[in-house]
Amino acid sequence: MSVVNNSFRLALDIRRGQWLIANAETLLPIALDYLSHIPPQIDAEEFSASIYTSEALGRSTLSDGASPGQKCVVVIPIHGTITKYDTCANLGTTTISAELLRLAADKNVVGVVLDIDSGGGACNAIPPMVAAINKVRSMGKPIIAHCDFCASAAYWIASQCDAIFADNSMSEFGSIGVMTQIVDNRENRCGDKTITIYATESKDKNLSYRKALDGDFSFMQAEMTPIVQEFHSAVKQGRANIKAEEPGVLSGAVFRANEAINLGMANAILDLEGSVENVFVRATYK
Repeated sequence: MSVVNNSFRLALDIRRGQWLIANAETLLPIALDYLSHIPPQIDAEEFSASIYTSEALGRSTLSDGASPGQKCVVVIPIHGTITKYDTCANLGTTTISAELLRLAADKNVVGVVLDIDSGGGACNAIPPMVAAINKVRSMGKPIIAHCDFCASAAYWIASQCDAIFADNSMSEFGSIGVMTQIVDNRENRCGDKTITIYATESKDKNLSYRKALDGDFSFMQAEMTPIVQEFHSAVKQGRANIKAEEPGVLSGAVFRANEAINLGMANAILDLEGSVENVFVRATYK
């Protein structure tokens, strides 16, 4: 699908989507600007999966390749806001998950590291990544998450991996929750005032949105409950030792690396090369 059409989908998600994202308020001005202007084109070099070979743990691009028969670990970057489809601002999880499966299927690839630095993203971006992670695990290949900032939807993805490692002591994890944002343009704050009229037979159409504009958020909160329940269930299943009852863990708080480790949200602190080594060990000893 063209970038234009996918960008239109992103615009729709921004306006009406439910999001698993941390610090969303800081992104709202960007989202509003996106709806008014054409953002710069994505640089394809920003997404560059890498391979690490066992001999020297040397990093190289996939175009360089490894020697025939040489075992390697693939590192897949998941950076920035997570969306389902490619846009002119980022690559979506449909593309990332397809690339993950293509690379993991190589007989010389013994495992995968997801290199995560993200505050989360759209709810509909989660299923392709979870399905791909499960497929890699079904191949008998380890897949771990190496994380710096890992919040909300990004943590959902990481929690489904074999292990989660913090890059450093300042790495952060959490924001396990769901939110929805709407744009109130009734007072000319974001352009021309828009008036919407509904037929008398359509009293329930967009009811939760209209109620929220009137200050009643209970309808939208109820719509988010099934998503957050599924989120909680996935995290508990993926992280069996997580201390789910501790304050903040499942209610949206964010924790630094050492505290996240103590809460069972992460395993240890390992830099990227240490995480790659960990995959080699897991692949060797199953």
